[in-house]
Amino acid sequence: MTTQPKTILVVDDDIDLLLALRRRLIRAGYRAVTATDAATALERARGGLADAILLDVCLAGADSGLDLARALQDDPATARLPIIFVTGSAADDFKQRCEAAGGRYFVSKPLDLDLLLQVLRGLFGADELAEARRVSGAKRRQPV
Repeated sequence: MTTQPKTILVVDDDIDLLLALRRRLIRAGYRAVTATDAATALERARGGLADAILLDVCLAGADSGLDLARALQDDPATARLPIIFVTGSAADDFKQRCEAAGGRYFVSKPLDLDLLLQVLRGLFGADELAEARRVSGAKRRQPV
């Protein structure tokens, strides 16, 4: 059985970085959907176009990345999407703000693309393992 590649919604207002990330994700076997602003990202996420979101904290606007993360977490249609924050700040208080907004993972700038791919593999590997266990457990409970 072949599975569809996971889709990553990449949200960044830096077009060059956005396109570079998109190319790298595609080469690594993922689908990549992009957005350069919070409104477009929210629309695409609500449309079911993502399995995870790679989100630049510093989108245009004071706390736009954090605001978008909060909006995603508050919407039942998108609340379960894992958010990977891309940030140039490693300060603990900043990470706490990101976690409070729904971030599960952090990747620092300048980006280490190998680390990003490792985070994605870990994220989806864990999800796929949980799904396999769920299906396996369901099969064991069926009468023979």
